[in-house]
Amino acid sequence: MDRPGQHTTNEISHHVGGPVVQTGVVHGDIHLHGHHRGPVPRQLPPSPAHFSGRTGELNALTDALTGANREAPALALLSGPGGVGKTALAVHWLHSASERWPDGQLYANLSAHGPGGPATPVEILGDLLHGLGVPSSDIPPRTTQRAAAYRSLTAGKAIAVLLDDAASTEQVTSLLPASPKSAVIVTSRRRLGGLVAHGGVTVAVDVVSSDVSVELLGRAVGRERVTVEPESARNLADLCGGMPIALHLVAARLATRPHWPLARVAAELADERRRLQALVGEDETSSVEMCFDVSYRGLPPAAARLYRLLGLYPGTEFGPGVAAALADTSEAEAEHSLAALADANMITDATFDRYGFHDLVRLHARRLAEQREPEAERQRAVWSAVSYYRDRAAAADSVATPLRPRHGPVPTEFGDRVAALDWLERESSNLIACLRTAFSHRRYELVCRLFDALWGLFLYRGHYEEWISTGALAVEAATLSGDPGTEVRMVNQAAAVHLRVGQPAAALEPYRRALDVARSIGDWSGEATALEGLGAATHACGRLAEAIEYYRDALELNETHGRRRGTALLLGYLGHALAGQREFEAAADHFGRSARLAASIGDVHCQAQAIAGLGTVHAARGALTEAISALRRGLKSLPSSEAAALRAPVLEKLAEVLSDSGDHEGARRCRAEALAAYTSMNDPRVERTRTRARSTPPD
Repeated sequence: MDRPGQHTTNEISHHVGGPVVQTGVVHGDIHLHGHHRGPVPRQLPPSPAHFSGRTGELNALTDALTGANREAPALALLSGPGGVGKTALAVHWLHSASERWPDGQLYANLSAHGPGGPATPVEILGDLLHGLGVPSSDIPPRTTQRAAAYRSLTAGKAIAVLLDDAASTEQVTSLLPASPKSAVIVTSRRRLGGLVAHGGVTVAVDVVSSDVSVELLGRAVGRERVTVEPESARNLADLCGGMPIALHLVAARLATRPHWPLARVAAELADERRRLQALVGEDETSSVEMCFDVSYRGLPPAAARLYRLLGLYPGTEFGPGVAAALADTSEAEAEHSLAALADANMITDATFDRYGFHDLVRLHARRLAEQREPEAERQRAVWSAVSYYRDRAAAADSVATPLRPRHGPVPTEFGDRVAALDWLERESSNLIACLRTAFSHRRYELVCRLFDALWGLFLYRGHYEEWISTGALAVEAATLSGDPGTEVRMVNQAAAVHLRVGQPAAALEPYRRALDVARSIGDWSGEATALEGLGAATHACGRLAEAIEYYRDALELNETHGRRRGTALLLGYLGHALAGQREFEAAADHFGRSARLAASIGDVHCQAQAIAGLGTVHAARGALTEAISALRRGLKSLPSSEAAALRAPVLEKLAEVLSDSGDHEGARRCRAEALAAYTSMNDPRVERTRTRARSTPPD
């Protein structure tokens, strides 16, 4: 109680961070319960101005962070390479879902790649507590104390936390709030698999599509510029590879130069040697190259070396085998380094043991290799990779075409024809890239060896465009090498594709060239192959009598020199030509001899084609039941997994005979299968087969 004449003032001598109770004399116990009540934190950076796309990733975040009945905070990791837009994605999603967390949104930069190294948990916890309204003077000094205070303050709250640029799982775990009503998004250039144990869901952030890239450019530089130059806009999008940092740098440059055509910048980026230098901000403190440098500096030494050498790799995808060849190390060591690179998101791993590069990252790796690896080491790495593919391809082809004459011993590494052909098909883009690299460096012997090893793939699986393009290089390489024997082989193998794509007249000149060169050097094998090709070309041109002469000359050479497989093939070709002249008895005899000889040497494909040939003779005679039986027996030995290119014509013939017999449903099934085979091989017979399938009458 105040004394008479006294005046009491209610003042606080210094600032305190919470409720204040002032009393005079108090009788009894006092119990005070309170906590810091700062403003609701809204610490997120502004939502990105030109955000577009990312529907899949946004939906994945929604699924991961908004489910009910949780016992722990919802946790999502956005993982991807530097510059791919992880932070923009997180900020955009959190702003769009802000009403879900009425108690606020916290942001912390964990600075995994900051100049001073990753931020420590004690530093980050201090910032988070301050964001929750705790005065600096009340923040405890130790990490454990701060973590406890942080958990206490977030308990029961619906709060969202963005932990940006995390370095490790350990850096993150002490920063997770306590409330199951809260949500945490972590962004990192690393995969941080340890967060799974804390209930984390990983959302991989990849490059954006070409359409989204164009949309981003349009928003940043004006849609009318993109509309005026749609092709240049698309080129820019593709040259940036869907990498948001590159797109933003290009857009910023164009936005400040409103009169520049998009084509000008596209032309600059088209030069691979200059592309990274062109993707630089106005003040040169931000660039794609600097972004990748940050990730590179965190790699272990062995992984960093492999990264550099992979920049020299001619192909697109790679596995531990070729990585080991590049680095001149064991596959186990290569696998360890590849795992480190994948974990740092410096390479991609879409499937097991198959890795790849983003185009801009590949250019960065190559630039580092050129800066830091001696010329001799760069050359060793490239040719080790090419030689690795040469040897593996030769091994695969030896299984795919075991009866083909070989030039030198070939190791066998594949269990069966399907496995060998599957490997050749899977690696075809890498093999062709190696072939082109060898040609550009005048390694002509390597060019021819690689083309020769692709024969089984082309023979059984098609790939006609690649056959044509690589064949032209192989013929030129063989000619420049000055080796006439190799020239004969390459010309013969390159000419064969014209027969497959329905251009037999185009095959005549190269086969005649091969025939002349082979005869000039006494190469009976090359001569026989050229005669066989001339027979097939004139046969397809409808000149049956001429074709039969070529076939018979080739058959004589094969019989004289004891080449049984060549003999079996020629007997079958003669059978078809004789059937075309309606010499059915002679044709059936040739097909029978071909089938028996092929069976004796284990050539099931040649045997199957001869049996199917007998079916065509039966069909021509009107014996449809026998024809159907023979054609189906032939198909059994021509599985689509091995010999789609050989199987499709037999299916077409069977469809024709089935239709003539009244089995229109069976004919439709055969034509549908043939159409699928031709489509998978990009075969020009697709449209013809589709038209025939449509014209098949109903039952």
